[in-house]
Amino acid sequence: MTSDLPDHAMQTKIREYRARLSLTQDDLAKKAGVRRETIVFLEQGKYNPSLRLAHDVAKALHATIDDLFVFDDEPEEPDSRVVLVD
Repeated sequence: MTSDLPDHAMQTKIREYRARLSLTQDDLAKKAGVRRETIVFLEQGKYNPSLRLAHDVAKALHATIDDLFVFDDEPEEPDSRVVLVD
């Protein structure tokens, strides 16, 4: 079985956080200054965002980058690093 995802595929919790705020993909895209398709790809883990985009999405969702983006090779438990986004 082959996967279309890169070796270090990323999982996101963007959909979960977006739902908590009752935002559509289009709403989030407008807040982050990107197209809706970008949000779709982020939610599916098919696109690794730039640090700036990750920051903008996290800020729009009132979350941290670490809250939203998890790489498959990272442990389940969060480590001591915390990235705060205002």
